[in-house]
Amino acid sequence: MNFLTEHYFSILIFLPILLIAPILILPEGKEGRTTHTLGIAGAALVFLFSSLSWLGWVKPVAESVPWISSLGITYALGTDGLTMTLVYLTTFLLLMAAIASFSSIHKRLKLYYAMLFVLTTSVMGVFLARDMFLYFLFWELELIPMYLLIAIWGGPRRDYASIKFVLYTLFGSVFLVAGTLALYFHARSLPGADMATLFQYQTIQHAIGQHLPLASQILIFIALFITFAVKLPVVPVHTWLPDAHVEAPTPISMMLAGILLKMGAYGMLRFCFEFLPDAARVLAPYIAVLAVINIVYTAGVALVQSDLKKLIAYSSVSHMGFVLLGLSALNAIGFNGAVFVMFAHGLVSAALFMCVGTLYNRTHTRAIADYGGFATQTPIIFYFFLFMSMASLGLPLLVSFASETLVFYGAFVSKAFQTIPFFGSQINLSIQGLTFVAGLGVIIGAAYLLWMLKRVFFGPIQQRWTQLPDATCSEVFVLATLTLLVIAFGVYPKLITIEFEPDVSAIAAKHYADLDAQHVAAQKPALKTLLTARSAGAN
Repeated sequence: MNFLTEHYFSILIFLPILLIAPILILPEGKEGRTTHTLGIAGAALVFLFSSLSWLGWVKPVAESVPWISSLGITYALGTDGLTMTLVYLTTFLLLMAAIASFSSIHKRLKLYYAMLFVLTTSVMGVFLARDMFLYFLFWELELIPMYLLIAIWGGPRRDYASIKFVLYTLFGSVFLVAGTLALYFHARSLPGADMATLFQYQTIQHAIGQHLPLASQILIFIALFITFAVKLPVVPVHTWLPDAHVEAPTPISMMLAGILLKMGAYGMLRFCFEFLPDAARVLAPYIAVLAVINIVYTAGVALVQSDLKKLIAYSSVSHMGFVLLGLSALNAIGFNGAVFVMFAHGLVSAALFMCVGTLYNRTHTRAIADYGGFATQTPIIFYFFLFMSMASLGLPLLVSFASETLVFYGAFVSKAFQTIPFFGSQINLSIQGLTFVAGLGVIIGAAYLLWMLKRVFFGPIQQRWTQLPDATCSEVFVLATLTLLVIAFGVYPKLITIEFEPDVSAIAAKHYADLDAQHVAAQKPALKTLLTARSAGAN
């Protein structure tokens, strides 16, 4: 077993930090194009290194080294299909964000790329950690670079937005600490517990099944859920996201929507639904209600926005509701749909924020009322914006349609609940009924996206915009690459679902298969068909 195989995960996590060194030693007068070139080259190297696993050229093994043995803390890293899907998405969007930075970031470039790479390290650490203490360290590390990236390179209200982001995340972190410590002390109290690995995922998961009362599981589930709900985000703890998006520079908005929100969704699936399945069964109805509120309410808020970037930000919050809906289905199809939505949204939202950034770089305004007639002035930007808007609203043969279809189907065949307990009574509302309501979000999404396109790109153009240049080569490269992937994964979802489907389905089969006892046999071929077919109409 060679060094690369044994330490692949550690190298992958810390490679971005190592690549900061050649950028920082650049002479002060050489910060411009040279810094951008080194930053893009470093991002490309990280992406290529992560691809070694995807291509099968490296077969990495889990790492586990004693760290603080007296407390049961280990430096433990590992992976599965779910984790690696998000790692690939992270490194790919890092590369896209670095290329996008070429036309949108013009000051303090060395510090900018240093913070961008530290952010990447922290996010990959969150996904690859297999020790809850290590997970918490990476979770908190992400705060520092994201705060600085918004506070230094953001818009006029960047101080407000960055501090709000930090306060909301710290609020959620309090519950993460509480939930983690509760699980740790329960594991510690069990006879025969391995005191050297008490924080490791497998130790904690085993301990949960050893006489942890349901009431305690529910309390821990709620604590962890609040943490991840802030990051996802979920109404009503979502208001930090539109402010952060509006003030963040374009590449950071791409990373924020494409990657950081997925930290919340990943945490929910990994800790809440995989580790605490009994509590998930009890709380699934309320999570589904939150999902519908997220989808419909924030879509309605997006409909009345006058700020172009804030409209896309609320659209992101709405689409994260589909992740919640898929998780609340408590079956293999719903879980796979939720993960697929995470991946699809990462591509589409990054492209939409890139489109907004191309317009803002030229006009320095986000007010929709200031636009109009841009289809003739910037046709390349228009066609990309139109295409990604269609992808966002779920046009067939594109990636959002394939992912949201899984979520809706998983919810429709789910037996998670048929009534919702409410103060001692039962509300006769099933998950299927809530899914019908969630469908309104798709209709409202089409309304705000089409209306936005009409106001921005059609009608008379103001005289001050008649000399605007169209998209640059770097902008076209980023948008064209994302466009090709949106089409590829929409037409043939198996390109990515083959990576996460076995592991995600195993979680559902292990913990929730009995909820659909009479449907398990029917779900397996349906799941296989939905994950491997060329989407509806492709044949």
